[in-house]
Amino acid sequence: MVWFGIVGYGLAALAYCATALILFAGRPGFAGRPGRERAALLLIAAVGASGVWAGITAVLIARDGLSLEGIAALDAAHLFLWTIAVLSWLPASRNNRALMAMSALAGISAVVVAWLGSPADATAYAALVVVALIGLLAVEQVFRNADIDQRKGLRLLCLACGGIMVLDLFLYSQAALLGAPVVVFWAGRGFASVALLPLIILATKRQSGWERALFVSRQVVFYTATLLGVGSYLLLLGVVGYVVRAAGMQWTYTTEVLFLLVAVAVLLSVLFGSGIRMRARAFLVKHFYRNKYDYRREWLRLTQSLSDSGDLQLLASSGLEALVQIVGARHGHLWIARDGGPYEWMASTGEDEPARLKYEADHPIVRFLAARSWVIDSEEYADAPDRYENAFGDPGDALLRKDSIIVPLDCQGTLQGFVELDKRSDVGALNFEDHDILKTAGKQVAIALAQALALEKLAETRQFEAMNKLSTFLMHDLKNIIAQQQLVVSNAARFRQRPEFFDDAIATIRSGVDRMRRVLEQLQGGRPKAGAGRTNVSKVLMEVRSHCADRAPIPDVECLDANVCVQIDRDKLASVLTHLVRNAQDATPEDGSVKITIAKADRDVLCSVVDTGCGMDQAFVRDRLFRPFDSTKGERGMGIGVYQVRDIVRAAGGDVEVTSTPSVGTTFRLRLPCAESPAESQREALG
Repeated sequence: MVWFGIVGYGLAALAYCATALILFAGRPGFAGRPGRERAALLLIAAVGASGVWAGITAVLIARDGLSLEGIAALDAAHLFLWTIAVLSWLPASRNNRALMAMSALAGISAVVVAWLGSPADATAYAALVVVALIGLLAVEQVFRNADIDQRKGLRLLCLACGGIMVLDLFLYSQAALLGAPVVVFWAGRGFASVALLPLIILATKRQSGWERALFVSRQVVFYTATLLGVGSYLLLLGVVGYVVRAAGMQWTYTTEVLFLLVAVAVLLSVLFGSGIRMRARAFLVKHFYRNKYDYRREWLRLTQSLSDSGDLQLLASSGLEALVQIVGARHGHLWIARDGGPYEWMASTGEDEPARLKYEADHPIVRFLAARSWVIDSEEYADAPDRYENAFGDPGDALLRKDSIIVPLDCQGTLQGFVELDKRSDVGALNFEDHDILKTAGKQVAIALAQALALEKLAETRQFEAMNKLSTFLMHDLKNIIAQQQLVVSNAARFRQRPEFFDDAIATIRSGVDRMRRVLEQLQGGRPKAGAGRTNVSKVLMEVRSHCADRAPIPDVECLDANVCVQIDRDKLASVLTHLVRNAQDATPEDGSVKITIAKADRDVLCSVVDTGCGMDQAFVRDRLFRPFDSTKGERGMGIGVYQVRDIVRAAGGDVEVTSTPSVGTTFRLRLPCAESPAESQREALG
């Protein structure tokens, strides 16, 4: 019993001291109300004194230093402080002062008698009984003189204080009769004191001054109640053993083992039985809380479940699991509609699939959910189908499964899907709180599912967009290749007898074949990296000039550095320069000029195409020049050339700058990163 007493009083010391600190932190809620603040301070003092009392008692037990005078002094002071705290809830009066004086006198008498008398003297215990009786009388006075509204806030507090007085009254009345306290009862008083603490915490939470400052977690209350229940159970086992031994009965080895096994089996069944835990939670919530649900905890858990999910399937499973946990359902199923199709099964919390995998839009359940967005309770429908306008026919038709809850997943007025929960048989009919929280949680899950579906559609759209973009670039290249081949065909009748024409035609055809081969490789193997090659700009520029020399004005080339190189695919650079030169020739009269210049600026290469054509205004350059499919050439153009130029240059790490003046001309300036030679790279690496 020694360790039993140490653990009990030690737990009481920790619990009461922690509660006193929490209550003291919430004390500012009584600022400006002197009477209430004084009562709050005295209550905090009494709770803290209980912690000190329990701690000292635990230390004395551990050191085997208990004495009658020590017990009397500790318990008398403990009861006296609680009596003062109780009387502070009433206005000051002569009766209050008289009770305080009587309590103090009785406590002092108990200490004096214990100090002067012998351990076998029961007078000290009788004096402590008087102190406990005065405390009970003070509790009765407070509750009897409080009006109806005050009693709502004082009921739990009076029960807790009265419980403290009753514990000591029972203990010391037995001690007065027997000459010494009963060891089992005295050692178990610590656990009993801890059992009364939740009443004090809940009572203070109901007071207006502490209501906002204090928060009592339902989990803490549940686990505290579980701990107290286990302690009470162990205390009961100790009492049974004590009674057996006091009656002179002998335990055989078999009887002791059997008793232990039965006790452990009962304890494990209570601790790990889900039905018992659910009933205990329901009892605590029903009798000690205004609301059935801890909305903060449920909201955080739902948010965490939805935020931890990945793809649509995982999100559906997480959302379904969150809804199952809210009402403590056995399991659940989720259906969702995609692209206006039927509602198809997507997730379940168990391994079994639902009996129905698909619901059409004209199914009665779907129609009702889409029209009303109500939570459907099969038990409620069986009792009162008219509340649902008999939407599901006769309750015996099994359209709604027994003990089922159907939650709509409504997203902005659209039924995204729905969830069917298998309700536990001990839950009973749903009330308005159940309907509200399930409907709200269903909306949150629906929004998350709608966003996941939208992301899926967006990913598909981006894939199609990339394919369309690639196809558009391919069509543009085909147009240019066809133009080259058409030029060869149109000149064949005039120049086919000349050997140099034949060589040019073969070179043009070879160039077109190579370009188409590379395009096919790109379509088959994906888009190559734009900066994979090291290209000499001047060589490419001379090829472009030669290719574009068939039209006036013939471009002029000014190359300040013949060895400058850039990090870009050769064919892409040739395509970019060819397109810019062709556009300049189209915009410039035959007596005008088109000029291409190359210069090096720090680590960049500047390649400019300058013409003296019609030019463009700033609004056109800003709003339309780089917009795809916006062409000024009518049916001859696709409006994608300049857009493709900028796309290629930016992919290589560069950019395009345009300056233009109407009737003066246009300058396209390409800024590309310079590619260092291997020798330069080696020298830079060596420092």
